[in-house]
Amino acid sequence: MFLNTEGTKGDISNGLKAFLDYVGGRESDSPLVRKLEAEVSRAKKNREWRREYMTLLMRDQENIEKGRTEGIEQGENRYAQLTQRLLQEKRYDAIGRIGVDKGYRQELYREYHIL
Repeated sequence: MFLNTEGTKGDISNGLKAFLDYVGGRESDSPLVRKLEAEVSRAKKNREWRREYMTLLMRDQENIEKGRTEGIEQGENRYAQLTQRLLQEKRYDAIGRIGVDKGYRQELYREYHIL
């Protein structure tokens, strides 16, 4: 139950139900859904909108890949710093363990202030 537009408890309105059916992939004869379908169809045919969408999609994909590459580089640098510190202190057992124990590795990052 929810409060409807009149502020009283009620069931989902027919318009909202038709919209949810449409979003769920079910057909509807609702005027709202027919209007929505027409606008979606019109937007799909709009070349300028499609070009802008594809440009943004490509930019987003490039940024995701750039972020992934930077993240890998940062992770490798952190791991190298930690390994160097452990070698300097002759903590050879810890070097083997950080390769398989993420929790221990994170603990050592904090211990050595490698952020």
